[in-house]
Amino acid sequence: MIPALILYLIRRMKYGSDASTDFNKFRDIVLKIKSFLFFFIVSSSFGYSMVNTSEAISYKIVKNNTTIGFINIKKQVESNVTTYVLKSHVEAKFLVNISVLCNEKTIYRNGILIYSSVYRKVNGKVKANHKLLRESGRYTLFYDNKKQFLELDELTQNLITLYFNEPKTVRKIYCDNLKQEVVVKSINPGSYRVDFEKGKYNVFHYKNGQCIKIDAVSKMFSVSLIPVSS
Repeated sequence: MIPALILYLIRRMKYGSDASTDFNKFRDIVLKIKSFLFFFIVSSSFGYSMVNTSEAISYKIVKNNTTIGFINIKKQVESNVTTYVLKSHVEAKFLVNISVLCNEKTIYRNGILIYSSVYRKVNGKVKANHKLLRESGRYTLFYDNKKQFLELDELTQNLITLYFNEPKTVRKIYCDNLKQEVVVKSINPGSYRVDFEKGKYNVFHYKNGQCIKIDAVSKMFSVSLIPVSS
């Protein structure tokens, strides 16, 4: 496109009768071309800098070599916003039959957690339904038609991120179920323990930065979460 314009101008200057007029026209068009190129380059750079990716992983929940449920997690990145959506379903029998359905959603903007929610039903009854929202520089917890301000600094990771990323330098993360931060402890190379309440804890195992197994331990029972090959 640009070489064609230049060729056209040369022809005009060659065959035109007024050289000064053609030169002024040439200069004006060159300035317009420079302006066009500037905005084109800026807009193109902005377009390429907007990263849009999607990733999904699934884990089977195993107890005594039997699969009792699944966890499906989707990670969506759109420019500076990262969204995680988790859905899980467990059917197990301990003293009685137990059916657990859980939906979680987490949103980060510029690496800072701005929204998270948990909705969980056990045997058809709602056992958890709350959300965390960052507004005006602070975190607000909404639950049971109540509103509570939490004394938390900017949160950069919560539990759901451990399914995707090894917490090599992370010491604390936000636990949505407990509505508070919990400690992440490195116990072996590639293995990290996260303690919850009442003796419950998870051990996350990683290989080459990817989570390959999660051991969920409690006094009542223990299960393992194993990634499902796609």
